[in-house]
Amino acid sequence: MKLIFFTVCLVIFLIVILPVLMAFGIRNIPGGIQPPLKDTKKIYGQYSYYQSFISPQDNLAGIGVSLKNPRLVNKNQNYFNLYNEKNEIIRKVTLKGENIADGELVKILFEPVSDSLDKKFTWSIASPDSTKDNGLEVFQTDKKASWSREFKINGQVSEDSLSYVTLHHPSSVMQILNSIVSQVGKNLIGDLIFSATLVVLVVGLLIFLYF
Repeated sequence: MKLIFFTVCLVIFLIVILPVLMAFGIRNIPGGIQPPLKDTKKIYGQYSYYQSFISPQDNLAGIGVSLKNPRLVNKNQNYFNLYNEKNEIIRKVTLKGENIADGELVKILFEPVSDSLDKKFTWSIASPDSTKDNGLEVFQTDKKASWSREFKINGQVSEDSLSYVTLHHPSSVMQILNSIVSQVGKNLIGDLIFSATLVVLVVGLLIFLYF
């Protein structure tokens, strides 16, 4: 009987209490799931990349993008700009290559844009001082996200799309909890074998403890 009580308490802790504790430590939540990675484009010299999107939530506070920096070869400054619908720069961030690990999902954070829901923005990244040999590389995707719009190279529209995710400052703890639960649900639905295995193990454990 004590084992059953302990198991029930453990399940409650993992499903209810742990997400609440995690919620207080989360500063920003993703606006969706980052698309799968494909090949890359190098950021250097005269090349500037512009990626437009429709913000899926209010309080736009950053962009999460995967970058390659093998052997930390890039130690230059990389410049990120955020543009509004009028093509005005509203946020600027400088990234130091020496702080970017190879393949890392870099969270480019800035002061939140409060009324960003359903509005169009464009973010750009460039590094004039980098060369073809030491430039960072930004990942593309062949599965364009629903919020993503046109991708441009030096102002010219390209058929490609970058792999990234929007980041938003939560308005409340409940919003964070909802995001956590939603993400867990999507992961479970996306991996049916894992979900079925987990259910079998939990049910089997409860039956074993009961009998």
